[in-house]
Amino acid sequence: MPSTRPWVSSAPPNATGSSPIPTSCSRSTSCRFKTDSRRSGSCSRVASCPPARTPTRGSYLGFVLLAFVSMVGDGMALFALTLAAADHLGSWGVTALFLTGLIPPILAAPLVGRLVDGANLRRIWVASLLAHVLLFALMTVVDELLVSLVLMCGTSISAVVNASAIFKLIPSIKGSLPLARASSLIVSAGSLAGILAPPIAAIAYTAWSVQPVLALNALGFTLLAVGAGLLVPRDAVTVDVEEPKAGGARSGARVLFTDRLLAILLVPMAAVVLFTSAEGVAGVFYLRSVADTDTIYAVMLGAWSVGALGGALVCGNRFLGARVRTPVLLGGALIGAAILVEGLWPNALVILAVFVLGGFGNGMHNVGVRNAVYARIPEAHHGAAWAYLTVVIKIMVGLGFLLGTPGLVVDSDRLIIIAAGIGSLGAVLLALVGMSRAARQQATPVLN
Repeated sequence: MPSTRPWVSSAPPNATGSSPIPTSCSRSTSCRFKTDSRRSGSCSRVASCPPARTPTRGSYLGFVLLAFVSMVGDGMALFALTLAAADHLGSWGVTALFLTGLIPPILAAPLVGRLVDGANLRRIWVASLLAHVLLFALMTVVDELLVSLVLMCGTSISAVVNASAIFKLIPSIKGSLPLARASSLIVSAGSLAGILAPPIAAIAYTAWSVQPVLALNALGFTLLAVGAGLLVPRDAVTVDVEEPKAGGARSGARVLFTDRLLAILLVPMAAVVLFTSAEGVAGVFYLRSVADTDTIYAVMLGAWSVGALGGALVCGNRFLGARVRTPVLLGGALIGAAILVEGLWPNALVILAVFVLGGFGNGMHNVGVRNAVYARIPEAHHGAAWAYLTVVIKIMVGLGFLLGTPGLVVDSDRLIIIAAGIGSLGAVLLALVGMSRAARQQATPVLN
């Protein structure tokens, strides 16, 4: 089982009996490895640590801005294509678009994990952005919706590479910021992107159709690739000679379950994604029946997003940032409680209030999951861990969409929402029971 202390090397001494090869020169310097054949005709890997510029808070804020713009671009493209598929292909086109974002990343997860964990992160990130440029440019030139759906398979894979590279880059370029605060800023950027991307895409699609939106994304990602190349240090290499890389689907997925606490926390995490996705589908019908107008319905959805932004920012403080389980479980409980009240009390003002609270928990939960992966999985496996965690999330989203469709499993949209709230709270309770049992089995409990 890999060490649960991500910053401490656990490698054995090398063949000459000396200390292990260092994986880094300092917190702000990465190492390159080269072949040394001067030792009695044999080859060994030695660390060569070039000087590197020290990351600053300012440079990290620039990194967050780049990540934010890439999230907005992905969200705009997906939303515009969803509208186009609904208008020109009907419901099956929307389903096909959803599948392009689900199946390719699942199949590509082993490759993505190996790529991000064993290569120059600067090159990987820039390459993923350039892949977006190429794919969006092809969609613009071809101007055929079916071709765009096929090309979205590549876009969904490059989006996972993009997200995994961003996740792994954060500890090395955050400067003097605490890791929890750095994570909260990224999650806040994602929440803000989720608020802005759909309306911007809808306005652009209504005014120009889908092709100009895709062309704008191609141009935007070109500028992002240039910015990423200038911002990220050239020596952002994360090759680790002690830790084996995830070599396949089974061994890569095992990365998420080697730590007992993280494995327990994955239960409420997966449940929250499953049940919030189900609520998202059933809520389209339920909330519109509760609200007097679609404007009030939109305000309800916005309340959740605003709460998520606040929760992500608050979770970057020292108290919550230093804890592994509290943000995940407390956030999950707030989400479950908000969904349950939504179903039990069909009142627009009540739902508006609890959605702010539920969104706050959602933001806490998202930051907590990221911090748990950083804290409990060795750095050498961060890329694979995030790639496979993305796969778990996508699978849960797909199942949630199915369970949340009224008439497919349960007819009543309100009953689906009530069940989603109970399920989320039950998963949190199950995780608490699991951690209590784990603590009793240890002579010195370390679960905080």
